[in-house]
Amino acid sequence: MATDDRPLETSDSAEALLAALRQLDREGRLEIRIEPRHLGHIDSPVASEADGNIWIYAALAVAAALWLWQGLIPGLAVLAAGVGVYLTLGRRYVHRRIERRVREKALGSIETWRKLWRFPGLTLSAKDRPGLADCASPDGNWMAFVRALS
Repeated sequence: MATDDRPLETSDSAEALLAALRQLDREGRLEIRIEPRHLGHIDSPVASEADGNIWIYAALAVAAALWLWQGLIPGLAVLAAGVGVYLTLGRRYVHRRIERRVREKALGSIETWRKLWRFPGLTLSAKDRPGLADCASPDGNWMAFVRALS
């Protein structure tokens, strides 16, 4: 039960609580920690297979062109270099895109937020209330967390 004796699930609409969550994030009172490794799952509403594929296709295209022009060994060397570039720069790019989608897409739609909350990888943390325990998806109650922070 909330402090005003209303049940946690019915005291405010989910849409209003999501709007409050957006506001708390904009005000800097809330930190949303995002673990893109978990949220990059193909079924996640903020994942996009195309983000990673553009790096793979580019490496394959350059490797194939070099293989036809210079031979197999240079083509394989460029392919190996492409894998290295993806594992460093490409993954960071994909992670930034997932973080951006969480803030732009998921925080803008209750349906998307609910789908996203079913995945591990999100943690809500109160910046100005150190005594308030963090709330992590999928087991945490984000609505109760927002009510407690508001």
